[in-house]
Amino acid sequence: MSDVHSLAIIGKNVSLDDGIRIGPYAIVENNVKIGRGTIIASHAIVRSGTTIGERCFIDSFAVIGGLPQHETFDVTIPSKVIVGNNTTIREHATIHRATSETGFTKVGNSCMLQSGIHVAHDCEIGDHSILASGAMLGGKVKLGQKCFIGGGAAVHQNVVVGDCVILSGNSATALDLPPYAIAADVSCVIGLNLVRLRREKMDNRNIVILKECFREFYKRNRNYRERAKVMLESGYGTTPETLNFLNFFLRDSKRGIAPKRHKIVTYGSA
Repeated sequence: MSDVHSLAIIGKNVSLDDGIRIGPYAIVENNVKIGRGTIIASHAIVRSGTTIGERCFIDSFAVIGGLPQHETFDVTIPSKVIVGNNTTIREHATIHRATSETGFTKVGNSCMLQSGIHVAHDCEIGDHSILASGAMLGGKVKLGQKCFIGGGAAVHQNVVVGDCVILSGNSATALDLPPYAIAADVSCVIGLNLVRLRREKMDNRNIVILKECFREFYKRNRNYRERAKVMLESGYGTTPETLNFLNFFLRDSKRGIAPKRHKIVTYGSA
């Protein structure tokens, strides 16, 4: 059984699984699906077309599924927001729905979106990622798994961020960030995120191989795509992590890829 407060407003064709709690003055609009064990706190708003997974927590004054902030968007288009399981969305967070009927804005499983964050239309956030308070993602940003976007940081529209990336607080990027990187300032890679890899209990040998690959890649200033091809042909892609890192530079990029700072820092090294 679900526990829906008498002062909550529930629309038509709403699917509520077992064990759901919805607080007073929360609004759940038409055609919403909410999974088992999810909690919707008082004054939260879940707009039409949103799907929320199991065991999520939506805090007060969060708005999920709001209209895209896009000047040519047709408000009659029914688009979607999808939130995975075990995800926390804190107070005053905003997540906007997609700009096309077949599109969606997606937040993965076991994510934490802290107070006051903004996720714009058509974004995709990978599993186990964290957006700290005040972080902002522009439209169509793709965020990999296990990323950390620091407080007040901003990611420009159409940017792609690889797995296990840290973007430090109050930084910004208008360029793509490769997997396992630490980025700071404006569109600048400054090091390798060893702390996260060790937290994931990555094999020490694989960490050493990734460090060597990372350092070798940034030794030379040349076309990143060609550099990645050369290194793959030279046998640097011997682990899943090095393949993930080098293949990132072979994909088409709408924004371009962030350069390195002159001095490489390996965050978390001994």
